[in-house]
Amino acid sequence: MNSSVTVTSPGRLHFALIDLNGELGRVDGGIGVALNEPCLKIEVSAVDKEVDEKDNPEKVIPVLERIRGRIKPELKGNYRVRILKPLPSHVGLGSQTQVSLSVAKAICMLEDRSYGVAELAKLVGRGGTSGIGTAAFDKGGFILDGGHVFRKSEAEREKEEEREKIKTSFLPSSASKVSPPPILFQHALPEDWFFVVAIPEVKRGAHGTEEIEIFKWYCPIKREEVEEICRIVLMRILPSVLEKDIDTFAATLTMLQEVSFKKREVELQQDIIKELFGFFEARALGHGMSSFGPATYAIVEEEKKAKELAVATKEFLEGKRIRASVTYSNGNNRGSEIVKKR
Repeated sequence: MNSSVTVTSPGRLHFALIDLNGELGRVDGGIGVALNEPCLKIEVSAVDKEVDEKDNPEKVIPVLERIRGRIKPELKGNYRVRILKPLPSHVGLGSQTQVSLSVAKAICMLEDRSYGVAELAKLVGRGGTSGIGTAAFDKGGFILDGGHVFRKSEAEREKEEEREKIKTSFLPSSASKVSPPPILFQHALPEDWFFVVAIPEVKRGAHGTEEIEIFKWYCPIKREEVEEICRIVLMRILPSVLEKDIDTFAATLTMLQEVSFKKREVELQQDIIKELFGFFEARALGHGMSSFGPATYAIVEEEKKAKELAVATKEFLEGKRIRASVTYSNGNNRGSEIVKKR
């Protein structure tokens, strides 16, 4: 009987990128959190014959091709992928990172190969800007990553190993080839901190060529703005996680919507995102937009309040005649779950 591996991996909220200035020789850095819902669940099965492209979901075909092209020694088997529970694409939940890592992890298990999460991310080409999705897959929780070494000249990346560590331009993860950044801080969030996540059916968040052009247009960010967000992260967000201070944590995330690159991300969104911010203002402890959106979140304490706010949010959007997915979840503090069957 052929084997299969089922992987359930968390969605993630990306709260903010920290340094898109680069004067200190480092760029990116970010903060975010893993969620229990929405999540991704896939099944990868070993099969006896070569799998035709149409037998696998379209979004996993490039992942499979990359794994086959880069893994050494070459794969011994053929694999079919089923998406049992999809994670919406291009809405700010990190779906492509979770799909890529989940497929790679499952195949490596079926091949009896031992790869750490950083090696998997490098294999499938994720983590070139943000390390939040990779760390969420690994252990979950609240995450702060340390960004990448930054040089303005290609001549400073002469050695092959340096090319995998050093960025020379401002690029999103989808276009960056460097390795995932180091994780500086990763900590469980209290079980009663809940996020209500609304995904209105409007234009998807920036991705592909559009996302690359946005980075080129707005970067570098002014040094003073980067200094402000660094102070906010160090002196408000990190202590609030350790002290389990949801009021400061939530209020600070609201504050971040007006700071640095996150401010630009919000400005590029449709009006309904700002209307959601206004709706959440009086009903939640804090709010924000994940990555380039349109996933928008609010933070409350206790599941009962989260459920009530999710219902009210759905009604608010329906009143605007905007279809939307609205869910609520606490943080995922364990990372992906992997089950192998024979």
